[in-house]
Amino acid sequence: MITSVCAIAAGVLTALVLSRTVRRRNERAAVGETIEVPCMLRHPAREGRWLRGRMAVGPSTVAWKPRTRVGAEVPAPNALRQVGTRAPAWREGLRVNPRCTIVACDSSVGAVEIAVMPHDLGHLLLALERTTAE
Repeated sequence: MITSVCAIAAGVLTALVLSRTVRRRNERAAVGETIEVPCMLRHPAREGRWLRGRMAVGPSTVAWKPRTRVGAEVPAPNALRQVGTRAPAWREGLRVNPRCTIVACDSSVGAVEIAVMPHDLGHLLLALERTTAE
């Protein structure tokens, strides 16, 4: 009984912290600040591997910031242009969150895929659209 109560309390606390973080990010994006969207990137140089990192998304910028040593070794994709979106396949859902959306992009280094959660998808797509229009 005590374990169930602790588990529920931990779940509620996690949900509150996550919603607060998302709300703050949305407020900063609405003002026009550059925000960092957590995501995973599949780079052509690292065939089949997903790299953890963040996309710095702003009014005129979309830049990859790696969070691992392996991600720091690969060249950052520039000139991202959205090609399409899709849901992760069953096998990909084991590595990335199955609720995420995968955005397929063309870039200076080749075909790149970015896995991003639904609450951050709008920020990324809007930034990709802005950079493509320029």
